[in-house]
Amino acid sequence: MSLDQMLVNWNVKTNLINESGFDVYFEEISRKNNYLKIMLRDSQGNFLEVIYDDPDNITPFEYVVWSFKHTTEMVMVFGPHDLMNIKRNIANENYNFFKVVHSDYIAKFDNNHLGNRTLYPNVEHHVYITGDEVLEVISNYEPKFIEK
Repeated sequence: MSLDQMLVNWNVKTNLINESGFDVYFEEISRKNNYLKIMLRDSQGNFLEVIYDDPDNITPFEYVVWSFKHTTEMVMVFGPHDLMNIKRNIANENYNFFKVVHSDYIAKFDNNHLGNRTLYPNVEHHVYITGDEVLEVISNYEPKFIEK
C-alpha cells in the first residue's frame, strides 16, 4: 500500500447495526454477468443488499464492475494507519462503508486502453469490511443499497 493511499469513510446510512465491530458479516457474494451482489447481515437479523448492475451501461469492461477481490487477510490489504482508522470507526452503532483515495488498486488500470483514470476520472475503490473479511470493488458508478 503506497503512502498516498488513504481509507476514508463513505457516508452511506443503512439499517445495519454494528455495535461491537463484529456484528456484520457477508451472507452472500454473488457475481453474474449482469450484476455483482453483496448481501450483508447483522446480528439483529437486518439485511442489506449492495447491487452493482451498471444501470446506465457505463462500465468499459465485460462485467458490471472493473474488478473485485475478497480476502480474509485484512493485514495484507491495509497498513497500520488504516487499521487504526478502521478500528476507530468499525465499532459504532451503524455499519461503516469505506472508499480508498489515491488507490493503488485503481492505478493498476492506468495502462489499460479500455478503462483507466484518464478515460474514467470518476472511477472509485469501494471497501466493505466485516470483523475478519474485506471485499474491494473498483467501479465507475455507485451501487444500489437495498435494505431488507
